[in-house]
Amino acid sequence: MSTHLEAARPAASSVTPARLRKLRTELHLQRRFRVGQLQDLAAAFAEPPSSTDEAERQVACALAVAAESALSDIEDALQRFHSGSYGKCEHCAVRIRWERLEALPMARFCTTCQYRKETSRPPQRP
Repeated sequence: MSTHLEAARPAASSVTPARLRKLRTELHLQRRFRVGQLQDLAAAFAEPPSSTDEAERQVACALAVAAESALSDIEDALQRFHSGSYGKCEHCAVRIRWERLEALPMARFCTTCQYRKETSRPPQRP
């Protein structure tokens, strides 16, 4: 039996304005972290090569590439917030489930389209 309070409570997978604000705040925090990380890595690259061995420089380079990619994804998600398209799958336009957005706030695709994207293979050449 459903009570009035239960009916007023959002479903576990519904996206509410308060939840969207929480995600936007989280994205801004992640953006700040990535910008700081890139600044720290740039400072590490500014040091003379003799102070850092080649393996450490390669790791720093890989971290910088990953941080730039993450920052780009975060900025794309913030742009979707600005344009009003945040939370909709870029492929099929279905609303992305709250649980997915909560786990991955920069998600661009619903789980079905993401799965298809990751499992599709380009045609094999003879």
